[in-house]
Amino acid sequence: MKKILNNLLTFFNTENDDTFYYVRIERNDKCFCNSGKKYKACHYPDHQKKSRVAVKKISETTGEEQIKVLSVKRLRKEYYRVKSNVN
Repeated sequence: MKKILNNLLTFFNTENDDTFYYVRIERNDKCFCNSGKKYKACHYPDHQKKSRVAVKKISETTGEEQIKVLSVKRLRKEYYRVKSNVN
C-alpha cells in the first residue's frame, strides 16, 4: 500500500512544467521566421495589434529553445518566468 501511495505522490508532484523560462524577442532582434528582417518590420506589427508577444521558451535542464507567441496577459501572469535577454 505504501508503494502505491508513493507512486501516486511522485506522479502528481512532478515539476516538469516549472523547468523552463521565457526570454522576450526584442524589436531589434532578427525575426524568428528567418526572413532576414528585424522583428519590428516583420511580425511585430501584427502581434502588437493582437496584444501578443513573441518569446523564446528555454528549458533549464536541456537548453532546448522553442518560439512561442503568447498573449500579454498570460505573460504578465507568469512574470516570474520571464528573464532578461540571455545570450
